[in-house]
Amino acid sequence: MDKEIKEKMILVCQSLMRMLELAFEGFQKPTERFFEEEAEFEDKIYEYSSELTGFIISKSPSSGREKERVKPYLSIASSLGRLTYNIQGILDRVRGKSENHILFSDQAVKEVSGLFQEAIRLLENLPNLLTTESKSLAQRIGEEGRSMLRIADAYSEDHEERLIDGICVPEHSPLYLSIIESLKGVMVHTLAVSGKIVSLSSKS
Repeated sequence: MDKEIKEKMILVCQSLMRMLELAFEGFQKPTERFFEEEAEFEDKIYEYSSELTGFIISKSPSSGREKERVKPYLSIASSLGRLTYNIQGILDRVRGKSENHILFSDQAVKEVSGLFQEAIRLLENLPNLLTTESKSLAQRIGEEGRSMLRIADAYSEDHEERLIDGICVPEHSPLYLSIIESLKGVMVHTLAVSGKIVSLSSKS
């Protein structure tokens, strides 16, 4: 992989990790610091993502077969952009949960917290994968990610049972499910980035 592009991708991944950690902190216990740092990171991550895409395009020849060489890098940048979108969605929902004083059941909190922790753990692997281009690491990311996606689907089904039993409040259901779906989106695009990194490294 191109060294300069790789370094910028690592910077974006590290910023995404912090954003997701911040969202988890806000979910657990929103504070004034959470809202301040959220606004700061929101601007920073979009700046990094934009710089990454612009830098990749700047390294693209105007014509010829060499132009095809940068397309896999743009594909990774696109997946990182989708990761950003999903994490931003989580931050928005966590903020809304706090501002509207919405409470989840103990079980729902446990489920969302578990998915947060696993999504963060998966995302933490990307800088290392970009550095090592390890196929075994990518395989582990894929296996663990697919397992967590199945668990997330089961959580959504269990939530329906809690609604029927009156444990969960119907008005809060869309918020819970949207956080679950956004966390799934983080995992899906983390897996996509992982696969693309390994695919690109094998062509280098």
